[in-house]
Amino acid sequence: MVALTSLSRHLCSTSKRLSCYSNHALLTINNGNFFAYSSISSINNNYHLQKHSQHAFSSIAATDDNDDLTMTRRNHPINVAFVGLGNMGLHMALNLAAPKGEVVDDRLPPMHFTVYDLQESNVSKFMEQHATTTATTTTTMKLSVASSLSSVGESSPDFVVTSLPTCEASEAVVGDIVASLPSSMSNNNETNDDDHSSNSKNNKCIFIDTSTISPNISKKLHQLVTTSTTSYPHHHHQHQQHHDYVDAPVSGGVKGATDATLTFMVGCSSPATFTAIQPLLQRMGKGVIPCGEAGSGSAVKLCNNAALAAQMVGICEAMNLGDALGVDPTVLAGAMNISTAKCWSSEVNNPHPIAARELGSGASANGYEGGFGTALMLKDLNLAVDAGEEEGLALPVAGLSRDLYRMADLHGYGRRDFGVMLEFLKGVK
Repeated sequence: MVALTSLSRHLCSTSKRLSCYSNHALLTINNGNFFAYSSISSINNNYHLQKHSQHAFSSIAATDDNDDLTMTRRNHPINVAFVGLGNMGLHMALNLAAPKGEVVDDRLPPMHFTVYDLQESNVSKFMEQHATTTATTTTTMKLSVASSLSSVGESSPDFVVTSLPTCEASEAVVGDIVASLPSSMSNNNETNDDDHSSNSKNNKCIFIDTSTISPNISKKLHQLVTTSTTSYPHHHHQHQQHHDYVDAPVSGGVKGATDATLTFMVGCSSPATFTAIQPLLQRMGKGVIPCGEAGSGSAVKLCNNAALAAQMVGICEAMNLGDALGVDPTVLAGAMNISTAKCWSSEVNNPHPIAARELGSGASANGYEGGFGTALMLKDLNLAVDAGEEEGLALPVAGLSRDLYRMADLHGYGRRDFGVMLEFLKGVK
């Protein structure tokens, strides 16, 4: 493996890339350190093991024109807006507003947190659960509910985190907020208590889109955001500050969102932006994987979910076969989970209700409610298969998985966790 010191020097002098591969080892960056892993699976299973750290990322970030955007340089309160409080977004927003347990290197300064969702019931649920979470704690965070997307943009947020169900929703939300961002700002570094708008030196807004969308849409939104500017006085001149967009879809499901153990797959073109968003992501998850330039995070997520769908269909078939052969589902799941069939769909989100209750995890134990919806899996599979077709690549298993989930959706299973495929394959509605 290339020595970390020489690799650091190479990165600083020749590129702003945030990840590289050497002899099948993954090098990633977290908390300003380089972490080397023997495989991607070691990130998920042994996140704090097999790491060799070196404080080199700060020197990379320092080469970026927007170095003073880095979180560690901020002393003023920051504005964070969260849009989309569905099954995933609700728990992510709760953890971002009030982190669960110990957060390593939590560099966030005081925060003004704004939430928005089209469904008032989702906002009410967030407010109720947040009040319960913070009832016994003291916090300086200011919390507000936006009345519209335009009001989100008009508040001059430093960060906008989105968790949305479709490509169309991401385009509409990001587009509306970008159009509402102030075109110019004063150079007042004071923050009025009655006006929560950010008056930071840079007046830069970073969009963190955690939605699973097409890589091409991610690239399109990156282009839209990064070509939008806010001007402000700087050394007696008007300076144009470009905003930024990061695609950061997640893996880990509702359980990961609830427990703040999500993995973020990040497509980001700026080292300074990557540094700035890390404290926010670390409040919501445990793994932050730099995947490359804009759109690469979305591409990695589609590949992951194409494999996940096929994995779930296989586990559903096996559990149904076990039932037909008279095998106790808890015995079968237990055997799988210490054998070669072990996977996330067998261990964390087992589709068999009896096995899930025994394992203490899985939406099937709750009537397939509250998990990753069948309709959402169908959406991801459509995106993955479409991407394969655009590249002239055959994806027969992903295509078959898509067909099965399409039929399940047509039979009324769309709102239930995608493990409900077990019931669909048995012919139970």
